[in-house]
Amino acid sequence: MRKSWLWLVAPVCGAAVAIACDNQGTVQLPYEDGGPEASTGSDGSTPFEAGTFVDSAAPLEGGADAEAGAAPPSRLLLSYNGSSSSELVAFGMQSQKVDGRMTYPDYLGTAYVGPTAPWLLEQSTDIVGRLDAQQPWVVDSSWSVAMNDFAADAGYAQPYSDPDAVLVGAGTTAYVLRYNRNLIAVLDTSKTVDGGAPTSTIDLSGEVQVAGDGYVQPVAGVYVAAQQRVYVLLANINRNDVTANGYDLLCSSTTPTVVAIDTTSSTLVDLNGSAAGHGWPLVGFSPVFGPGALAYDAMTGSSGRLLVLDAGCYGVAGDGGVGALTKREVESVDLSSGQATELLDLTSQAFPTSLTYIDAHHAIVQLDTAYAWDPTTTMLGAAIPNAPDAFVYDGVGNLLGVTSSYGADGGFEGYSVVSVPVAGGTVTMLGSNPFTLTNGFLGGVALWPAP
Repeated sequence: MRKSWLWLVAPVCGAAVAIACDNQGTVQLPYEDGGPEASTGSDGSTPFEAGTFVDSAAPLEGGADAEAGAAPPSRLLLSYNGSSSSELVAFGMQSQKVDGRMTYPDYLGTAYVGPTAPWLLEQSTDIVGRLDAQQPWVVDSSWSVAMNDFAADAGYAQPYSDPDAVLVGAGTTAYVLRYNRNLIAVLDTSKTVDGGAPTSTIDLSGEVQVAGDGYVQPVAGVYVAAQQRVYVLLANINRNDVTANGYDLLCSSTTPTVVAIDTTSSTLVDLNGSAAGHGWPLVGFSPVFGPGALAYDAMTGSSGRLLVLDAGCYGVAGDGGVGALTKREVESVDLSSGQATELLDLTSQAFPTSLTYIDAHHAIVQLDTAYAWDPTTTMLGAAIPNAPDAFVYDGVGNLLGVTSSYGADGGFEGYSVVSVPVAGGTVTMLGSNPFTLTNGFLGGVALWPAP
C-alpha cells in the first residue's frame, strides 16, 4: 500500500523512483527479515553491520585523505533494494566512477539529503543513519526510530515504522517522519551515537481523521527558516479503501493536511484555530510519497507558499464500478492564510511521482516522463527529451540520474548513470551498472551536497 515497487525486475515508475511510486493503495510487500549481512567499504575490505560504524577517518578511495574543512565532492547517492539487503552507491561527479558503496540488511532503503548532511533510511528495520559528509557510504551516527508505538490491531498495521524524511532546521534538532506511525521522532544530532534513541516525540494522533485508516501518513516536510517552522504534509488516506484492482484509491471524506512544528520548542503550531486538529486542509487527494511531494516557494513580498503534488482518487460509478479520476493536481498553500487552491490540473495526465522546484518560474513535474513547468502558470510545459528514469536537479541546468538499459531481446540489462540538460536533452553518459546487487529495484537518487 505504501510502495507499489514495480521495479522488482526492471524500472517502470519514473523519476523519484520507488520512493515516490506508491501511496495509492498497492498491496505492501510482505515483511522480511534479512538478518545481519556484512557490507563492504569502497575497497571491499571494511566490514559494516547494522549498529556498527565504519571508521569515518578512513581514507577516501584512491588513498587521498579528506582535507579538514574541505567542501565534500559532489556525488550521486544511488540506492538499490534487493530481496533481503540493499545497496548504497556514491557515484562521484568529478571521478565519474563509484567512489564508495555499502550494503545493509534491509530490503527497503534510500538516501535522503538534507542541508547539512546526507542520511541513510533503513526503512523496514527502523534505522536512521547520518552519513559522513566526505565519505557518504560511511555511517557516522545512527538512531533507532522503532520506538514502542506499534499497534498490531490498528487500522492499517505494519511491523515497521518506515522512516521517510529527516528534517533539520537551523540547530541540531532533527525530525524524522515515519509513514506508518503517528509519532515524529525528535533527534539530537549534536551527539554521535550507535543505534541511539530519540530524545522526544511529537504526537500526530490528534490529526487522524475518522474516515482514514488510523494513521496520518506523513510523506514529506520542508523547513522555512524565516518562520522557524518545519511544515509537514500528512496524506490522511485510507489504504484499505481501494478499487477492485487492489491499488487505486477511492475518494473519501478524508483530506490531506499541512501541520507546522515550531522548531524553537519542537511543538505543533495551531494553524487552524478552533477547527479540529492543528493543520490546514488541502483540496487535492493522496499526495505522492517522498520529498517530491512538497516544495517551498518563497515568493518575494509574501510569506511564501507550499506546492503539493497530489495523485488523486477515483469516484464510484453509478453501476458500482470505478468512476472518474479527480483531484490529481499541484496545489498551492498560502502560508499567510492557509488557503489551498488548485494550481495545475493533472487529471488527464499519467500518474505523478515527483515535483522538483527550481525557482519562481521553473519546476519539473515527473509523470510518464519529466515535464517543464512554470509555477506561475496553470499549464504544464513541454516534455524534457531523454529525461532519466530517476533523477535529481543539479542546480545548474542538468538532470543527473539513471536510465535503464535493455538488450535486443527487450531484457533488462542494468542502469546507466547519465546527465541530461533540461534545455536540449542531449545525453552525457557518466557510467554504467553501478550496482552489485541484482533482482531488485531502484530505491532512490539523491545528490550530495544538495545544490
